[in-house]
Amino acid sequence: MKKFLTTKTLGVIGAISWTGTIILRETTLNSIQVLNFILGIAPNIAAAWLFAFLMEIIYSALLKRKFKIKDALAISMTIWLLSLGSEIIHDLFLNSPFDINDIIATAFALIIFLIIFYLNNKDLNTEV
Repeated sequence: MKKFLTTKTLGVIGAISWTGTIILRETTLNSIQVLNFILGIAPNIAAAWLFAFLMEIIYSALLKRKFKIKDALAISMTIWLLSLGSEIIHDLFLNSPFDINDIIATAFALIIFLIIFYLNNKDLNTEV
């Protein structure tokens, strides 16, 4: 069966969309309500995919082991907790309101990452 997407693809999409969001936030497109919302949550989705990909690469390179679903779950939970911590820090110290949409977007992106990772590595999960 041909693989649908890989984490590498998600990582590239994340890097490109994060860069695109930074560029588009400085334009007049940010004044359009729907685009303002999309540009608000896009960095969270992009960062989740990019960091999941980078952590998979680092994990595989340093530990010389195959990245499995347990590792993907642990990395995803860590990324989500770090995004939650970032929102709390921004709320408490940087006068930026806590945005639940950012947390939901990060969780959504990580769920997509985990589903794609699981579907592409089902055969690895059956090994004991």
